[in-house]
Amino acid sequence: MPSPAIRVLDVAGLPAYVSDIATTFTGTLVFGVGLRDETARSAGTAHLLEHLIMKRVGKVAVTHNATTSDEVIAFFAQGSPAQVGDFLTRVAAAVSSLHEITADDVLEQRRIISAELGQGDERIGRGNLIDRFGNQSLGLLDFGSPAHRSHTRADALRFADTWLHAGNAALTFTGPIPDGFTLSLPPARPVPERTPPEPIRHEAWIPNGEVPLVLSLVLRSPDAAHTAVARTLLEDALLGRLRTERHLVYSVNGFAFPLGAGATFVGYAMDPRAEDALAAATGAVELLRELAETGPDEAAIREQIEAWDAADDDPLAQAAQLDAIAAGVLRGRRERDDVEAVDLHAVTAADVQRVIADAMTTRFITFAGDTPLPDDDEVTAALGMPPAEDPTPLAVTLSRGDWVRHVMPAEVEVFGGRAFRGLRGASLFVDLERVTFASSAGTMEVRFDSMPVALYSEGQRFWCLVGREGHFMIVDLDQWRGAAKLHDLLGTRIPGDVQAGVDLETPLPA
Repeated sequence: MPSPAIRVLDVAGLPAYVSDIATTFTGTLVFGVGLRDETARSAGTAHLLEHLIMKRVGKVAVTHNATTSDEVIAFFAQGSPAQVGDFLTRVAAAVSSLHEITADDVLEQRRIISAELGQGDERIGRGNLIDRFGNQSLGLLDFGSPAHRSHTRADALRFADTWLHAGNAALTFTGPIPDGFTLSLPPARPVPERTPPEPIRHEAWIPNGEVPLVLSLVLRSPDAAHTAVARTLLEDALLGRLRTERHLVYSVNGFAFPLGAGATFVGYAMDPRAEDALAAATGAVELLRELAETGPDEAAIREQIEAWDAADDDPLAQAAQLDAIAAGVLRGRRERDDVEAVDLHAVTAADVQRVIADAMTTRFITFAGDTPLPDDDEVTAALGMPPAEDPTPLAVTLSRGDWVRHVMPAEVEVFGGRAFRGLRGASLFVDLERVTFASSAGTMEVRFDSMPVALYSEGQRFWCLVGREGHFMIVDLDQWRGAAKLHDLLGTRIPGDVQAGVDLETPLPA
């Protein structure tokens, strides 16, 4: 059965995507901005705005909600057309009147969000998206919003003025547009240019995060049908090989994020027992190689297409496709009037093989941080990929003499570790470009110009200096001689726009 046709209409200057879907009448106002458009310092601002807007909407009788995802902020309601139209009109009015909010309004919603996020709401996260993208774009989906308690009224309004207006909004309806429906948003403004997110690491493995095992790839093709079938075929093939045949995992849960018009980032989260993690990862890589070299059989392709056809008959999937089209238009991956569904029926095994073969250089394996693994050489030999590396500190690249000369100028401050705090022999060097920690256990640095956020706690007396690649350095002031001077120096040399005060009970990230 073909999916209901999608019509593109103009409503109050916004594109409206309308389809007669056999489900409860639903209307959605979508803004093309989400978590991936924030920074590590501003992360949580979109969520804060969602709360501020819904507070101004007030009590609504019908089923409704608002969500902030990686790509959009969406407000939707289900009920009679008149009730849904009233809700969306009130949302637009709330957006248009955001400059009436007060500092107390922001404080109230920050408190609610803190309760919603629960214990550890200011901690930085870990995970495969940070490992692949760093603390930016898609990496922010794992990073969390550690600075969210410091967001101000000015921060919220700056974000709203940039993104929440008629030039970055669309509507979707699962039935005819309500009679007499209209709304008014702030006038359209230029939307900031979006840089397509690109992974900063490829072909490597790393222990990090809480998910037992994640395999991720970048699938590329000018034909979206090829990547769509390849994505779901890989999920089914991994489940068949690692669960049905080898009993190494219980489940394989796929996820996907568009990187641009012709590229999709895909991940497959698996749940082996700790002792089976390396065997499961090795089996996953072996399967990828087989598919890249010989491709799937045509029967497997037909199974995928049949599964996609069945999903197309699901009213919930049809409604989700409406919202996906709106998001794709607002994010620049689709033209305004492009509502044609991707036709999968011409996809062949050779097409899928080509997509997987091209993705082989983008493989990445993330183990849970507490997975008991053999030494690096053994893991590397099993996977055929090296361990992921953090940036090499400057101190490691210099001879001892060159390093001594580097730290001699007056602008370089050296702080010694307190022996009774476990830092005998350790030193902290703060020059104009970086902070370097050096001890017998190794050397680490975080550069000021690539520091997306620096968290500090006056009460707990520590700094958490976060690097772009996802690594971080904890500076517990009480562990260093000259703590007051060190604190002032960091406050001066770290760019002010990335600093954020926190009130954690412990200085350790999650």
